Amino acid sequence: MPFTFTESQYNKLLNRVTALEEHHNDIAVALDRFITLDQLQELLVVIQTTIDDLETQLNAIESRVTAIEEEPLT
Repeated sequence: MPFTFTESQYNKLLNRVTALEEHHNDIAVALDRFITLDQLQELLVVIQTTIDDLETQLNAIESRVTAIEEEPLT
């Protein structure tokens, strides 16, 4: 038994299939850009290491400024 569609039904079906294809493509792009939990944890380690290095440098600068401020003027 063949399917019979009116032009309106065919257009609606075609629009629906097109919309589903677009959503599928969006999902495929999102999955390509998705990172794993391990990758996220590695990224967080790198960021935390950078923050720790910056804190160390800031503490060193603060110590130098304090030493300069406390040095008597001659």
